[in-house]
Amino acid sequence: MGDESAPFTVSVRAVPNIGVDRAELRVVGAYRAHKRLSLALEWNPGESELLPNFNLAPSLPGEHLPGVGLMLGTSSDRIGTPDGRAWFGAATLDPQAWGWEDAPINGYLGATYGTWANDTRAIGGLTWMVRDHLSAGVQHDGENVHGILTINPGLFTGEASRWSVDLLLIEQDGSHTAGVTVSTRF
Repeated sequence: MGDESAPFTVSVRAVPNIGVDRAELRVVGAYRAHKRLSLALEWNPGESELLPNFNLAPSLPGEHLPGVGLMLGTSSDRIGTPDGRAWFGAATLDPQAWGWEDAPINGYLGATYGTWANDTRAIGGLTWMVRDHLSAGVQHDGENVHGILTINPGLFTGEASRWSVDLLLIEQDGSHTAGVTVSTRF
């Protein structure tokens, strides 16, 4: 998404019809302190909640195993939960490093512990780079499957942008609702 050297990211996610105040609006401001560490504040206005978060990469993709990286972190619990924190660990996977140069996909597999239900769940996701500045993905948060279509304005201009828009299809207790995330780097 645009200039990868920009250390700050702000994203706003809106899922207006999800029926859980905490999940309807989320604002995250993150600072990439190091290529291995991102620090963030997550604000959930529906619950007047401000959470410190982090992502730590003890192993960058390809550093120890071709196409594999490790990520640890924390955030609010699964989308649609009324409260709680999630602690997660995941392996990032890049099949291009395994000789599949033409495979426009990447993914992750891992586990998360959520305090709302006090349980550990398997998580995972896949992203397909449809073309420059356009990707489609699916993620499983341990209970529900969510779809994501990410569009960078470069899709229309031909030049990378610091902005992106995610169109979301959120599953919650067997029903689906639409949402959107708008992000920028600076």
